[in-house]
Amino acid sequence: MKFYKIPVLLLALSFLFSAKVSRAQDETKGSEDMDEDQWEAQILELTAKKNQLTEQLANMQKEVDGLTGQNNLKSEELKKAEDAYWDYFGGKDAYTQFKNDLDKLERQCRNKDGMKDEAQAKFDKMDKMKLKCHPEFADRFKRLRECLESWQTSVPEYTIQKGEYLFVIAAKKEIYNNHHMWPILWEANENGVQSAPKGIPKTIRNPHLVYPGQVLKVPKMTEALRKSPIFDRAKQWLDWKKNRLHKKKIIKDSTKDTKKTEEKKK
Repeated sequence: MKFYKIPVLLLALSFLFSAKVSRAQDETKGSEDMDEDQWEAQILELTAKKNQLTEQLANMQKEVDGLTGQNNLKSEELKKAEDAYWDYFGGKDAYTQFKNDLDKLERQCRNKDGMKDEAQAKFDKMDKMKLKCHPEFADRFKRLRECLESWQTSVPEYTIQKGEYLFVIAAKKEIYNNHHMWPILWEANENGVQSAPKGIPKTIRNPHLVYPGQVLKVPKMTEALRKSPIFDRAKQWLDWKKNRLHKKKIIKDSTKDTKKTEEKKK
């Protein structure tokens, strides 16, 4: 029974009882010849009806109390279910973090911003989380997977010619048209160029020591790359005021590498 019906029913019962009493009084006024037995019978009838209504009211109150208890019990069960739900996904803070990371990764994939490998690494990390199955994220995560799969893995290439250096290549119009962007080329190829002829190093440990025939990976220029810390790291290789090259120790190591390469060629 709906709780709001109880006051209405009580009001109706009260009105009915009052009407009965009023009618009995009216009948009494019009029946001067009513004897004591008739009076007693009428009083007993009204008393029985009153008791019946009182009993109905008590039963209704019991029903209300029972429903209130059930409602409290259901509220507790609902809270436990909600707590278990968030515990399964790692909590509300984890939910918020996942949502923010998903938003960023979707934009990155949509705009092909930066390197696909980096985006894929972030996706793989998120793929291990239960939140990917959350009703709010499941479809979006599936579409993100498809976006990454369709992202071209091929990177523009450039083959180094004799006499060229990274800053010379970065200054080329078809590359970055800015020689200050050379650290981007170094960062992308330091641990492995796209390819290199036999006997030529396949890594660029010294950013100012490259070899003809090395095929460089040329990352797409993005705002993220412009703001990345690779430029700060590159400063230790160059005396910006005197425009000199790299650290002495690294020059020695690079010279050894050069001699080894020349010996292999011989």
